[in-house]
Amino acid sequence: MKANRWRTIAAGICGVLGVMFLVFGVLLGYATRSLFNSDVFSDHVAASLSEPGVSTYVAGKIADGVVAAQPDLIGLRPVIVAGSRTVVSSAPFRAAARRAAREAHRTLLSGTGKDVLLSIPDVGEILNSALAMKPELAAKLPKRLSATLASLKDVPAGDAVARLAQAVRRARFSSIALILLGLGLLGASAAAAHERRRTLYRAGLALTIAAIILWLIARFGGFAAGALPHDPAIGALVFGLWNGFAAGLTRWALGLGLVGLVLASASSEPSKRGYLADSTEAAWRWLSTPPPGAGQQFLRGLSVLVVGLCALAWPLGVLGLFALLAGGFFAFLGLRECFAATLHALPEMDQRVREAGGEPKRKGSNVARISLVGGLGLVLVAAAVVWLVRTPTERTAATVITACNGYPELCDRRLNEVVFPTTHNSMSGADIADWMFPNQNKGIPKQLEDGVRGFLIDAHYGMPVGDKIKTEMDSEQVSMAKYEEALGKEGVEAAMRIRDRLVGGDEKQRGIYMAHGLCELGATSLVETFGKMRDFLVENPGEILIIIIQDEGVTPQDIAKCFEESGLIDFVYKGAVTPPWPTLREMAESDQRVLVLAENNSAGVPWYHQAFDVFQETPYKFENPTEFSNKPNRGGKGGSLLLMNHWIETTPMPKPSNAAIVNAYDFLLARARACQKQRRMLPNLIAVDFYATGDLMWVTQTMNGITP
Repeated sequence: MKANRWRTIAAGICGVLGVMFLVFGVLLGYATRSLFNSDVFSDHVAASLSEPGVSTYVAGKIADGVVAAQPDLIGLRPVIVAGSRTVVSSAPFRAAARRAAREAHRTLLSGTGKDVLLSIPDVGEILNSALAMKPELAAKLPKRLSATLASLKDVPAGDAVARLAQAVRRARFSSIALILLGLGLLGASAAAAHERRRTLYRAGLALTIAAIILWLIARFGGFAAGALPHDPAIGALVFGLWNGFAAGLTRWALGLGLVGLVLASASSEPSKRGYLADSTEAAWRWLSTPPPGAGQQFLRGLSVLVVGLCALAWPLGVLGLFALLAGGFFAFLGLRECFAATLHALPEMDQRVREAGGEPKRKGSNVARISLVGGLGLVLVAAAVVWLVRTPTERTAATVITACNGYPELCDRRLNEVVFPTTHNSMSGADIADWMFPNQNKGIPKQLEDGVRGFLIDAHYGMPVGDKIKTEMDSEQVSMAKYEEALGKEGVEAAMRIRDRLVGGDEKQRGIYMAHGLCELGATSLVETFGKMRDFLVENPGEILIIIIQDEGVTPQDIAKCFEESGLIDFVYKGAVTPPWPTLREMAESDQRVLVLAENNSAGVPWYHQAFDVFQETPYKFENPTEFSNKPNRGGKGGSLLLMNHWIETTPMPKPSNAAIVNAYDFLLARARACQKQRRMLPNLIAVDFYATGDLMWVTQTMNGITP
């Protein structure tokens, strides 16, 4: 008797611990794969911006940042808040918030920052764009503006929160161990118990109830959390964040409930009255029969009243709860029938054996029954566990990308399946003052607005002298022969004459400039241009760019520094540069939207790639339209992308009249299609001079299969 008692106690302890470990495993699994996963966390932050409480709070923070930068605008704060609400709901702001949240989260988990800020650095550009209809107000706003939404110092016990986050992240595999341990303890509980079916049934019922409680917390906990702060605005913020972050927990609760239903249905006996019938009858009797005492009657009435009031206040939520309970009930019945059918199959087999004159082995038959039911149950439980712990976890549609490079049709194509309109010597725009021998109608900022997405640029060291840039010749001696070939003797002599007039120059102000060979003929700051590219990408979260840099003497580390100083580094593509390439949507959603390549030297910078390891190309020196060729040039036939060079060389002065001929729709399209046929791959970059002369955009649309 004493042994039986201890056995019963052991079974009970194992059962309770098994249920607890399973519940804790689910909670830890959700935390490590959602709250402590930087990408998913940032998705939740961006998705929560659609909640009214969150958007109102963030709009107020943006207005505070504007007033702090321009105190005289305090009288216009309500107008700024109204405009900021529009900004918060925009795709550019969601992309910026997602990017900032991802970086802050990684800093928190890595422990590299003492004070972790959730600060969005691109608010000024987005706000100026949103207030374009009010130019008088937009002109007063600071261009470079950051909005600090949260700081770890402002969180109670912020250091402890950071340490907890790092510890939980390190324990990301513990959730699987807890779930498996919980299942093992439930098995041990059943093995130790006298009534194994009833023990498993109770364990399954306990798991199902725990799952329902988790579902209720995830679904309705925001109301309770939002009611705690004294400030209604903070309460609305908490409610919105709860909805943004806890929604995914409902899926994990359903997985846990499925495990419970499998255990309960596998241990139920459909041939008898069953535990479910007893429980259902007891519940109905409690609901329909007046209880014996006034206290019990009052409690029953209060419970029914609460359910009724909840149904009136949140009809859809309560309806969802009833649907969940009904679904669980029918799932239980279906599973129980499946197990029953499996058990009944063995007696039928025994009967066939008897009719054939044999004698079935009863002991083996029992083992087979147990094996079949246990195997089916394990398969179902394993499926539920895999569903719970699968990776990657759910990601919300934080930034809805509706178009990529201007067209929805391009979003789900891989990079090597898309044609990018490209400019040759992109930096040399005719609208730039004092730029001699330009190759393009407009500079890079206007090219971006007009749809150019591929850029071939040159980078050089130079020093400002007055309003001119003086080329640092120490790094250019090797390239002088190239410049004479590209610019002609006349162009180089003109540059040298200008250089002779540029006396002095502070070497401490040396910078990197975009120029075609020699900065004296025209130069623009690489950092400033990259900054304008960043501004464009902030305002247009679905755009993908490709930049090839002719880096004459400029080190890869200095090029990388320009990306960092401009902030364009936040958008650089850091993935593999071999097939399969990501889709444009994948690049946009990950904010890795700028593929960067060097013609000469990229050593030491992992995201800066050798252009002609990645690209094949055509020849590029043609003196009349009849000379165009699609033969392999630099890169041979090894790269997975193709650059089609398409312009007429008239050294030193490019001519728009030539572009009018070779950029015409029929001529350019025929060349592009011939190139595709001969090289057996799509010309991903179609590079031209004077992009606005002729039909580059139209041809690109046609090659991409898009009807203009």
